[in-house]
Amino acid sequence: MTTLDKPTETAATIELPKLNSGATGFFDDLEALKLSQEEMGIQGANEILTRIPVRKPQKHEYFRVRPGDENCFTAVLYEDRETREYYFVAPKMLPLLRAVTDVSVATLVPFITKQKVVGIFPLKLSGDATAQGGWQTTAMRAAHLAKTQWIRIQADMGLSGYRIYAAEGQLGEPKWPAEPFNELLDLAFKDRVISNQDHPMFNKILGRI
Repeated sequence: MTTLDKPTETAATIELPKLNSGATGFFDDLEALKLSQEEMGIQGANEILTRIPVRKPQKHEYFRVRPGDENCFTAVLYEDRETREYYFVAPKMLPLLRAVTDVSVATLVPFITKQKVVGIFPLKLSGDATAQGGWQTTAMRAAHLAKTQWIRIQADMGLSGYRIYAAEGQLGEPKWPAEPFNELLDLAFKDRVISNQDHPMFNKILGRI
């Protein structure tokens, strides 16, 4: 047999992975690519709270308020007008602060938004209990309603108060953090408790720094 008579050798055929019927790309069958929570290493994971804002819920946020007398506390607060941050005033510092600046009395309640943001809602009380303004009254009403349903509030200057809107859908019950109220307050007012005359905010109010 001559060289020309030898059979031609062919390259080994490379087999491509078989795709599902009708599939043309890697991501066409997403169900086959899904991982379980255990495989992703997040099964049973719980969020660790590191910061809790002290503020009223924003106008676009549907929120709930945690019910129960153990989840509210009336205190004196100082509001920094520059940063819009609230400071907790210790009882022994109240006479000194009232002598040099304005403070407010507020009932603190925990709230949670539909986006699972946990915060402390300062419900300000009027200085004269017999003449509560529309802002205080409507905020209190909103917080009361939010104990049983999802609502949002929007300021209305013409009304001199907040308009209250209830969610139309069934948003389910909120999942509250496991931390008790006192621990939420610790996080909310971290470094912002005016408990002595050495506190930086007290020195700032007096013009020392």
